[in-house]
Amino acid sequence: MSEAKLIPPFDFNLNGEPIKDSLAEYDYLRITDTTPIPEPEPVLKIIGEIIAAVEDIFTISGASKSGKSAFVSMLIGAAISDTGQIIGGLEGVEVSTNLDKKAVIHFDTEQARHKQQRNVKTIVNRSGLSKCPDHYLSYNIRQLDIDKYAEITTGICHAASERFGGIHSIWIDGGADYIADVNDPERSNAAVKYFEELAIQYHTAVFIIVHTNPGSDKERGHFGSQCQRKSGGIIMVKSEGDNSFIEPKMLRYAGNTDIPQLLFKYDKERGYHVGCGIKGANGTSPEAKVEKKINDTWILCERIFSGQISFTREKAIDQIMIKRACQNRTAGGDFALMAAGGMILKGEDENYRLNILYVNEL
Repeated sequence: MSEAKLIPPFDFNLNGEPIKDSLAEYDYLRITDTTPIPEPEPVLKIIGEIIAAVEDIFTISGASKSGKSAFVSMLIGAAISDTGQIIGGLEGVEVSTNLDKKAVIHFDTEQARHKQQRNVKTIVNRSGLSKCPDHYLSYNIRQLDIDKYAEITTGICHAASERFGGIHSIWIDGGADYIADVNDPERSNAAVKYFEELAIQYHTAVFIIVHTNPGSDKERGHFGSQCQRKSGGIIMVKSEGDNSFIEPKMLRYAGNTDIPQLLFKYDKERGYHVGCGIKGANGTSPEAKVEKKINDTWILCERIFSGQISFTREKAIDQIMIKRACQNRTAGGDFALMAAGGMILKGEDENYRLNILYVNEL
């Protein structure tokens, strides 16, 4: 027998000679029905539906001056706050709470430094904080050579993760600027892959802000096409008169029809954009939409858990899928709302039961 070191996995033939199992080398990449994979951790939710999750990229697109920066400012403001709620913003839009004060990193490739500082002040103001917190890191990299963008981004993310014990979210305002030509397939694919790797490496969500082509809803160039293919979702920001609104374009964790077109506009007194209802809702407010979602979920909860029935999380999600005839991700969102809203309680046996003392406080 050869004296060469054996590298498992391997088996032996009838003569006792080692036979390497070449296929087993790739088991770490294989997915089966029993592969232990955790449910997506939401970073952004709208009306209780998961929009963006950790280890994924998410695209926010729109025409120039459509309100993209205002929408992003709302989300970043919530990310650096203590509650994850958007103050004076869009009702039903919720960013995951950041109580551990993990880094919230923002890279701007487009704005002049003074304009970016004005945006930072707006973000801090609407977050409810009195000054810019240490864990909010906003960088202007427009002055750098494009070839340095990824290198600097990598260095900042690594250092921020070490200092703050992780990264809550990364915001790339001008993702297409990381390459010289947005129509170059090879460079576009590499740039989007780079953002994906950041999301996975730092167990975070990477939000990429991209312009659409003039007069079109298509994101710019091959870079935009690759964002469409690889993003966990895309939300467009559009404008109509003095109002802007969000429009779901492609969502992997929810259906486009699950998300309303939430309106927002600039408020001179507050100095930032605020929510102003739902487009085409004929008076239906975002608050009413949220309340209906919660009430419907409570009715569903009673149907599943009434009669002192208890379920594990997995079995409860199965029951929701059966009752609603929906997919696993939608059922998971309903279960999360039940648990977070106190509709169900977890017992010592790890099973969930109906909370008979639950009161809808809306």
